[in-house]
Amino acid sequence: METQRKERRENVAAGIVGAFLGALLGVVCTIFIGQMGYIASISGLVMAVGALKGYELLGGALSKKGAVISSVLILGMTYLAHQLSTAFSINSELGLGLVRSFESISPMLQTGLLDGKVYWGNLVMLYLFTLLGAVPTIIGGLRTAGMPDMPQSAFAAQGELPEITLYPGSTAWMRPLRLSAAASMFLGLIPAVALIFYSAANSTPMAPTLAALGCVAACFIMICFAMPSVQLCNRAMNLMVRSGKTVWRVTLPMLNNADTYRFTKQTGAFRPIRWETLNDTEREQLKISIQRAIALLTSGQVMPGSALGMAVMPLPNLQITKETPWAWKGTYQGKNGGEKKISIPKAYEGFAPAPGLEPAQEPPPARWSMPAAGAALALALALAAGGLAWAAEGGPSRPSPKPAVPSPAPSATLRPQPSAAAQPDPRDLFHIGSELGYQYTAVGYIKAPDGMFSQNGSYVDAHVPYSENPLYLEDGHAIRSAAHGMEVTVRIAQTQGDARDVVDQAYELLAASGADIYEEGVQDTHYFEEYDIAVKQVSCFEENRTKVRVLVLYADYKQEGYYLSASIVYQPELMDADCPALLAELSDAYALNLPDIPPMDQM
Repeated sequence: METQRKERRENVAAGIVGAFLGALLGVVCTIFIGQMGYIASISGLVMAVGALKGYELLGGALSKKGAVISSVLILGMTYLAHQLSTAFSINSELGLGLVRSFESISPMLQTGLLDGKVYWGNLVMLYLFTLLGAVPTIIGGLRTAGMPDMPQSAFAAQGELPEITLYPGSTAWMRPLRLSAAASMFLGLIPAVALIFYSAANSTPMAPTLAALGCVAACFIMICFAMPSVQLCNRAMNLMVRSGKTVWRVTLPMLNNADTYRFTKQTGAFRPIRWETLNDTEREQLKISIQRAIALLTSGQVMPGSALGMAVMPLPNLQITKETPWAWKGTYQGKNGGEKKISIPKAYEGFAPAPGLEPAQEPPPARWSMPAAGAALALALALAAGGLAWAAEGGPSRPSPKPAVPSPAPSATLRPQPSAAAQPDPRDLFHIGSELGYQYTAVGYIKAPDGMFSQNGSYVDAHVPYSENPLYLEDGHAIRSAAHGMEVTVRIAQTQGDARDVVDQAYELLAASGADIYEEGVQDTHYFEEYDIAVKQVSCFEENRTKVRVLVLYADYKQEGYYLSASIVYQPELMDADCPALLAELSDAYALNLPDIPPMDQM
């Protein structure tokens, strides 16, 4: 079965189908893990390995072309998986339906209804884990080569061992090239991680997060360019052997796995089996094992394409067509007389693959042009992606609001912020704040005044008692809702002063409306300078003093010149058994110690 698999030609169309099916498994895994409430980044490993192995399984082999095709598919399917996972989360929160939830992702990101910090951070982490899964899978898939035809034997007699010369490879010689190749592939991860941490510390994370995605994309691109150098370094662990006029390439771990050719007790589980890790006895046994293998393979006693033929592989009619500072490149006779390309690293002291060539005298140099290209590409993609996000946000971000009195952390999925004009109807988004742990308090959205944000027609969140018919006042710039004996009205106020001025203006409007204010029930305004929050409690009467009303006037800093203004009204005659629970939730939402006023029948 192994021989048949090696002899199969690459089928690109079937490979694409296999890559798609493998990537689809990653999509399902991403959605499933996300719906379980866990970070779905780990599913990026499944995405990468599934797509690459799927291509190799159905396509017959993972060539460079297959790796590029699979990588492009992985990038697209990873983004699709993240979008679908987000849509499922929105649907579970708001019940908009999967299609509408999917369509709402972009406007919700623009409006801030969807937490951009969480959204973009999760996408970057998903791509990072995908990268971690893709790199070793691509390296392992490209390491496999087709088996060549066997050369004619000069050692046909059974038991006769050929004379051979061994040329051990030195991995230390290839270390400069390996380090420069690794740096080019992963250099972009350093600014990517730094940008993620930066975006986590700021309230407008789109630009730095997209810049981080640009750095990750640069890593994927550089993998394709650096992979030949990585493969070249890996070949240095092989042993080159000359027997007569034929050059052989010996893969030590594979030869040691053949029971009758075992030459060391090392397993290679923790450290690869290399010439420099063997003692003198093991090296002598290795030489005998190679001689036996060559004798059997050239005499036809072992079929080409067998496990032994993979471990000890001939390079008949080796012709060198190009020499670089790092390798000799050429061809040898493959199956059915066809030519196979090969690159032999200059890691073998004293070895020259063909007459007239000089053996390598010193380690090959590093290719510092690759890290430089990787850094330049990461910088270019980061600037391009970050610039697009910066332009979409309308230029420099506004300063983030000062922290309010400690309040519940916003939902990981929904964090109401200003929103753009293209969005769902805010009445459709009015819902119980279950994501905040509330059962009686709703999250609603009101229009922000023009000029408050860079984009007019934006919205701000408001916490009010949940009711079936909330009132949108002042053409949607205010919301009022009442339930269980509590009524709350929320709007955005503008002032050149501080929160105290907003509360004072609200009190003046109340007095100007003709309200029957109980003077002894008017308390002083309490101001919390650290958070720029003001609170004032007022008592008044209604309906010829047959009903008592207690109002808590509240103002909270949002951004320079703009405050959230709330009027929390107690209606004692309407209070029921659920009022204490609602009162506790409102206290939590506004970070206040709201007074506990008894129902009318208990006064």
